[in-house]
Amino acid sequence: MPILLHPRLAQAAALLATLIVAYASLMHNPPLPEVPQSDKWAHLLGYACLASAWLLALPRHRLALVLGAIGYGILIECLQGLTDYRSFDPLDMLANGAGCLIGLALSWPLGRIVRVRRSD
Repeated sequence: MPILLHPRLAQAAALLATLIVAYASLMHNPPLPEVPQSDKWAHLLGYACLASAWLLALPRHRLALVLGAIGYGILIECLQGLTDYRSFDPLDMLANGAGCLIGLALSWPLGRIVRVRRSD
């Protein structure tokens, strides 16, 4: 039996994920493990969580949400380039987009475990 979430709770969780990604992306010296390409893994994981959170919260808008999450990743990367403490990296945008596609793929099995209660 799936876990049922109130629609507002699911949307609040997705909004929180959006804010966490923005904060982590724009903060000075984000904490990253000492492993090769850890920043790319962080982008991949962050955007997989972001996309899947929105896809679970608003499942009827899959295409718009995935495209929006990819656009958000591009925007955040451009904002990083405007700072004097972060850098613009097209490979980060690629990792963000790949994370969004992973989030899309994960949203189907996660949607069987966690469902948003219909607000009819």
